[in-house]
Amino acid sequence: SRPMPEVNIVFNNKLPNSPGKSSVGLLVDFPPNSSTPPHTHAGASVSVYVLKGAVLNKMNDGPTYVIPAGGTFFEAPGCHHVTSDNFSTTEPAQILASMVVDTKIVEEGGLAALVVIDPEYMPSA
Repeated sequence: SRPMPEVNIVFNNKLPNSPGKSSVGLLVDFPPNSSTPPHTHAGASVSVYVLKGAVLNKMNDGPTYVIPAGGTFFEAPGCHHVTSDNFSTTEPAQILASMVVDTKIVEEGGLAALVVIDPEYMPSA
């Protein structure tokens, strides 16, 4: 199995001009050869900037493509993020994901509610 990236919430701000919504930033550090299982983002809109390295990306039924440092992508609400991997087997990669999500989801579920791994990829209880 491949290593998982490390995900940390780096900001979480309630949006006064959008009651009930929050802007949340996730800093995602991908070790070499790391992979995120297929997932969704709890109905959030997600804008992503690749800070370093390059990531391999596939959303819904779209093509698989590489996004280098300085590149961006957008995940619409309900998007199924099928592939989110470090493109390199030897160098790390890092992204900043900025999401607009229901405040209630963040307050009640924290990070686990923001990155919802497909059930078949979850470890057995």
